[in-house]
Amino acid sequence: MSFELSKYGWNVYDPVYDEYIDFIIHKHVCKDCGKNWNLTPKLVCKKCGKDFSKIQKSKIIAKKMCLDCKYEMIGNKTKCVKCGSKNLINQPSCDKCGGEIEMINHFCECGSKNYTTKFRTIQVKSSRIEYKNGKSKNTYAVDMKPRDLIKDKYHFYIWCLIDNNDKPHFLVMSVNNFKKIMGDSIKGISFFKDQDRQHFSARDFGKWKKFLNKFGKLE
Repeated sequence: MSFELSKYGWNVYDPVYDEYIDFIIHKHVCKDCGKNWNLTPKLVCKKCGKDFSKIQKSKIIAKKMCLDCKYEMIGNKTKCVKCGSKNLINQPSCDKCGGEIEMINHFCECGSKNYTTKFRTIQVKSSRIEYKNGKSKNTYAVDMKPRDLIKDKYHFYIWCLIDNNDKPHFLVMSVNNFKKIMGDSIKGISFFKDQDRQHFSARDFGKWKKFLNKFGKLE
């Protein structure tokens, strides 16, 4: 489940104890267009544009420049080898063109420099295909209880359903989505007594099909 969420740009965290929340997830997105946002600064050469963010930082040349005589030196110098001044500044330089490398913040492809942070809580329910007397029933079963109904618009359920080929299928829904599909049965005695179990087809997922792989609902 964690790997699947990461495909959609979510960072996944485990709570330190179980209070019916299995994951806390968050992401940074563009405030204007909703695309994923990278908060890690880029290291880019001012002169040739070479990006050092995703290559070995050892390729960056350690340069020092004397502010008094403007002489440039390579290495961890503490004073200018030309004029003796100790008025030096660091100047990380490009191994390709010698230009100065600067640290710049990312901005969105749409041109926006504004981002927002999203947080969600996730409760995961899982099921394999049910069998009876060694024969497949071609159904899944998920247990839901009143204590699962966390009343928060940022809380979601993900049902992870594993078929006989060990392939996962995901049903993604909000608390309100679940309550709406359940209808009056959510007030039934079996649900109140923690004895309600949702059985549905492993072929077409029954009334829950509309939530299949709907990870967009988390947005």
